[in-house]
Amino acid sequence: MFNTHLGRILSFNPKSVTVAIVLMMGLTGCVTPKKAREEAEFHLRIGTSHLIEGNYPPALSELLLAEKMDPENPLVKNNIGLVYFFQEHYSLSLQHFERALKIRPNFMEARNNRARTLIELERYDQAISELKTVISDLTYPDPAKAWVNMGVAFFRKKDFSSARDRFSKAIQIDRNNCLAVNYFGRALYELGSLGDAARALDNAVVVCKQVKFDEPHYFSGLTYYKLGKTISAIARMEEVMQLFPHGAYAKKAESMLKLMR
Repeated sequence: MFNTHLGRILSFNPKSVTVAIVLMMGLTGCVTPKKAREEAEFHLRIGTSHLIEGNYPPALSELLLAEKMDPENPLVKNNIGLVYFFQEHYSLSLQHFERALKIRPNFMEARNNRARTLIELERYDQAISELKTVISDLTYPDPAKAWVNMGVAFFRKKDFSSARDRFSKAIQIDRNNCLAVNYFGRALYELGSLGDAARALDNAVVVCKQVKFDEPHYFSGLTYYKLGKTISAIARMEEVMQLFPHGAYAKKAESMLKLMR
């Protein structure tokens, strides 16, 4: 996905609002363009709050209301695109990022998000081209995110050397970027640099602890197993089972433990 730190992906930081405001706005009669924009802003904030919390149906409802009231707001379209992305409706997601860019071509957050969606649609070269545009914009505030996405595109293309180099670029900018550190280790694993991969993935386990990401634990275990360090490998797989019992790698870890023991 995009950078999994959803709050860092979003280009809008919602503030809390009260039910009283909802009631007051709901009672307005004839809505002027200014009032419509103000009400759209309100629904944008509520919708984005739901989006950050992972409550996608109410997020979409609020953001569609905002779009109806302010149809030329690129931020609304960007955040609708994010809702569709996280629900894996990639074609709808792409449409909304493109609509945001049609309104504001220099909206690099939407361009970055468009590129990440193109990756899910396996249109890797298009995604890489878009990300080059994002990275070349020196005003873009989070270039590490774009480098990570470019790395993911190369990783999906199985060009692991190019992927490794892009993840390295991201780490140089933000050494605490969980995805960058994790995928850097995974690229090294795929390249057969197992010693370096083990060190990188151990680092990823630490960096990703706060966001509770299971992938570096699992691939660290695989790396140790290939290195012949079975005790360390078993410890990592047990961590996956204990810390992430309902995670994406739990069943794989269970199978690997049966093989290792």
